[in-house]
Amino acid sequence: MLLILVAALLLPGVFPLSMLFGALAGVARTNAWRLLVVAALPAAGVLLLGLATPPRAAQALLQAVLLASALLYAWRLLGVRELFVWARLQAASAGALVWLAWLHGSHGASLYAAAAALLAPALLLSLLAAAMQRRVGAAYAGLRGSIAAAYPRLGAALAVCLLAVLALPPFPGFLALLGLLRQLGAAAAGVVLLVWLLWSWAGAMLWQGTQFGPAWPATRVPDLARGQLLGLALAAGMFVLGGLLWSGTWSTF
Repeated sequence: MLLILVAALLLPGVFPLSMLFGALAGVARTNAWRLLVVAALPAAGVLLLGLATPPRAAQALLQAVLLASALLYAWRLLGVRELFVWARLQAASAGALVWLAWLHGSHGASLYAAAAALLAPALLLSLLAAAMQRRVGAAYAGLRGSIAAAYPRLGAALAVCLLAVLALPPFPGFLALLGLLRQLGAAAAGVVLLVWLLWSWAGAMLWQGTQFGPAWPATRVPDLARGQLLGLALAAGMFVLGGLLWSGTWSTF
């Protein structure tokens, strides 16, 4: 039980314990701290979760808490335009689904792969938000126009990252969610699909705020370098390939 409690403090998704993750992510002001909060702490939580055994006596109660947590954080996304806040709320909602996968038998490689597929894009979104903030002074969608028009490479990176965050094909989150849905009853699967719909709705509004409209006034800070964009493209390709290679693990838990 102690392992589960510590994991709940590190891996977001179990409200209200996930408020600690939100508080830490909210005060992270550098990319190094964001990597620690959004990547290292959830990774440690997943490792601890993999060592724990789901409490069968309280499985129904824990499932209800996880579904409610995922739905709560997904609903809150609809009112958020600040990219740092959006990323950590989406990570908390996705984290609840990782917990749900563990509760329904995902362990070892399947659990770690599902966590990476659902949580890694939120980390990248936080890093791209920092890149946006350095260029225009704020990581806010729709405040003064389209970031993509002023910085096309950054805009392209944000667009692709959003597809991964929303677990749309061909990204691994899509396959991980399909694997999870296979394990759930009709009612729980319906809630997960509603969470997925809310992600897409909120993501569409974020997409509109960053990709369309008049150009956000450019500053002296240049766009992403071609090498940076190429590196991101290669990382995205490896992410997709990794999802395809690990897709078999999600069909078995």
